[in-house]
Amino acid sequence: MRIELKLITSKKQTEEGFPLVFEISHKGKRKQKIIAYCLPEHFISDHKMISTRHPDFDVLNPVILDYKIAAKKIILSNVQDVDKAYKLLFESEFKELTFAQFGENIIYEMEKEVYFHEKNKNIVARNKADGNLTVYKNALKQFFPFIRNKKVSEIDYGLLMDFRNYKIRNGASKTTVFLYLRTLRAIYNKAVLKNALNDNKPFNGVFDGLKTKSFNSKKKYIAIEDIKKLENYTGPKLKQEAVDFFLLQFYFGGADLIDVYYLKKKQLVKNRIFFERGKTNNNFLIELLVHDKAAAIIDKYKNDSEFLFPFRKEIAGYKTFRTRYAKKLNEVAAELNIIVLPMHDKIGVKVARHTFANRAKNLMIEADLIRELMGHQRDDVDNYYKDRFPEQVRDEALRKIID
Repeated sequence: MRIELKLITSKKQTEEGFPLVFEISHKGKRKQKIIAYCLPEHFISDHKMISTRHPDFDVLNPVILDYKIAAKKIILSNVQDVDKAYKLLFESEFKELTFAQFGENIIYEMEKEVYFHEKNKNIVARNKADGNLTVYKNALKQFFPFIRNKKVSEIDYGLLMDFRNYKIRNGASKTTVFLYLRTLRAIYNKAVLKNALNDNKPFNGVFDGLKTKSFNSKKKYIAIEDIKKLENYTGPKLKQEAVDFFLLQFYFGGADLIDVYYLKKKQLVKNRIFFERGKTNNNFLIELLVHDKAAAIIDKYKNDSEFLFPFRKEIAGYKTFRTRYAKKLNEVAAELNIIVLPMHDKIGVKVARHTFANRAKNLMIEADLIRELMGHQRDDVDNYYKDRFPEQVRDEALRKIID
């Protein structure tokens, strides 16, 4: 009797990879159970195990280990029948949770992760974990009226389409609905892996027509003339803070507000700023010249803490600041008659980033150089063979965009 984990590359590859199966074989008879899908580069064939790079490693790895322990017990008990071994391994009775219950369990684990990072004062990791937690909580809240007591195995295409169509009819954008569904799919996939359920592929076709290509989406930005208006602005404390942070985002390659808010003094070295985008997991260290305009703003906020800016650093403190930032910035925009292009929207936390990118493109700066300044790496193979642009080239491009 042999029970082992295999990646079946002879089958047709899906978007998630090839079937990852447990195969039970004895005396010429074999039976397989698909437990997940996996790309070849995420499977360690010598050890019959998935690597930490697998997107569902955190959920799938414990499940695989549990199956391997159960398989050893079956073999040691001298079971000779393949069908009996299959039933013992995969068909033990369990009480299937509802989709909402399973989602709440995930949220509980995510809350523990946030607390762990908070306790260890790992602010970047805490912010990432809290951001993911917020996304999951919101998606489940939106979906709950449609599922209530439905089990994971009862989630089907029709139910998901009802949810999708309802949200769109009631004013949600296609992008927002896409993000809800993507999060719900992640929860569903984790539940299927955790409980060894049959994957009925209920999300197939649900995303059709929702995802717009990046060049078709409307990125909000302001003109360089309006940047000049903000640079010349002097106003009340809270409005001035909002303007200062918007300009710092722009000066730092379109940095995300949260990354600027949590900058530490040790990240500022010899007139250069070093940081990673909290939104990504690519560990790409952004290194930028601190332009004289940025240095002048930083100098205004000198303080005795380890941070560049003397604001509350717990999550609630940042969220309060972000809300106030948006409100005050839009008040200033109204005062200065600043127009958010292309559709005269309000200024949001991403407008500085899109303004930087738009300005760089209009100046005909090379796309790979823009990506490097903004910390937005490509995932293609070609990217691994490209060196970073020389410091002088990056600094010259940054000055050109800002000046």
